[in-house]
Amino acid sequence: MATARDVHVALLVCLLLFVFSGQPQPASASKSGKRCYRFRSPPVVALDIGNTNSCIAGYVADGSDAMFQLCIPSWVAFTANGTILVGDDAQDYAAVDPASAVSGFKRLIGMRWSHMYEVVQRMAKEAPYKLVEKNLYPHIKMKTGYIVGGTARNELSTDEVMAMVIGKLREAAESYMSCSVRHAVFTVPRHYYDSPWRQTEFAGHIAGVRVARMLDEPIAAAVAHGLHRRLRNEGVALVLHVGGATTEASLMVLDDGVFDFLGGRHDAFLGGDDFDRRVVDYFTALMKRKHGRDISNDTQALAKLRTACEHAKKALSTRRQAEVVVESLGLAETLTRAEFEELNGDLFGEVVKLVHRAMVGADRELDGRSIWDAVDEVLLVGGSAVIPEIQRLVRDYFGGRKKVAVHAGVKPDEVVTLGGALLTRADAGGYPCMGVDGRRQRGYHSDWCDNRRW
Repeated sequence: MATARDVHVALLVCLLLFVFSGQPQPASASKSGKRCYRFRSPPVVALDIGNTNSCIAGYVADGSDAMFQLCIPSWVAFTANGTILVGDDAQDYAAVDPASAVSGFKRLIGMRWSHMYEVVQRMAKEAPYKLVEKNLYPHIKMKTGYIVGGTARNELSTDEVMAMVIGKLREAAESYMSCSVRHAVFTVPRHYYDSPWRQTEFAGHIAGVRVARMLDEPIAAAVAHGLHRRLRNEGVALVLHVGGATTEASLMVLDDGVFDFLGGRHDAFLGGDDFDRRVVDYFTALMKRKHGRDISNDTQALAKLRTACEHAKKALSTRRQAEVVVESLGLAETLTRAEFEELNGDLFGEVVKLVHRAMVGADRELDGRSIWDAVDEVLLVGGSAVIPEIQRLVRDYFGGRKKVAVHAGVKPDEVVTLGGALLTRADAGGYPCMGVDGRRQRGYHSDWCDNRRW
């Protein structure tokens, strides 16, 4: 007799088939899941599902060491006519109907409604879409019902939404590689624990992707930088991940070629989106003051302004000034780097405070050594890590204590996925998998492999 879980999985598979039924299938997938003959075994890819963007990466299928990486916005939209959009189309739809477009769901993966109450309640208050409690977990309530497996549904769990993003990325990789993708190295935040791990694994299962390895994002970033080979034994590294929605500071020590965590801190509501919001608020006030036009309640106008402000923010990482232009609003203004830094000065300060709290916490874990004397390198990771003022503040923080190498290269917004991709081959990357029964870690640690895959 089928269990409730079996029925649940069947319904979700039907939903995913509905989502991607209108998309062209790669030749290999259309022929009974044909495997790529150029691999000695079925290919493994790396998956990094973020709050803002999600990426898939791996080795190309020609037997060389060349890699590919494909990314999409972490958006899922539910249209009034019953169509489900994923990625760029879903993000565009958010400007039309914000309440039907979902993003930022990664914050809620594995969280019970009553656990991490402040995070869940803040999401429920600030998200344009509606969150409800169902079976103790947050669910997204859709305005339009969908028929899934013969059953009408208007609520989806966060792992179901994540599965749609994974499915879209898997489809893109299969088209690119011309072969089926069934296994992946999943990179996850350091602060994840048992429930988020399991829901991430379940999301992959729904999308037809099995976890070959689940690895902490800071370790993936360190591997991409070659830190596991370059750092001295018992050397300490700080990985500061400033993403689109969250910021995480993690301290790790290299012990016989394997990273152990000394500690860290995480802020679920500090990142590039917050920096964008400050700029949007600035130009919203400017338009009202100069032109007498108030767009504060115009969702479509705000969406267009937000896109222009985000582009300006990125440009200011390499230029001293950028133009913020929205033709439909009659807006054409210059934003300087100094103005951007002034608007976000207190938020940039919060990033450094997070680093300090992580350092203080990790200092208690070292035997007789000061953490400030022990740190050898700092890795800046995430799309917002390229902001010059954040880099300067981090350098200044450590410069007063000890000369520390601060790195922001290797494409900070892609480095986690690239690190995962390095480990998609059992003989690549040079970083051993601890396995389920690996040695005891000093800190809460996620690095386990499905030995049946490797």
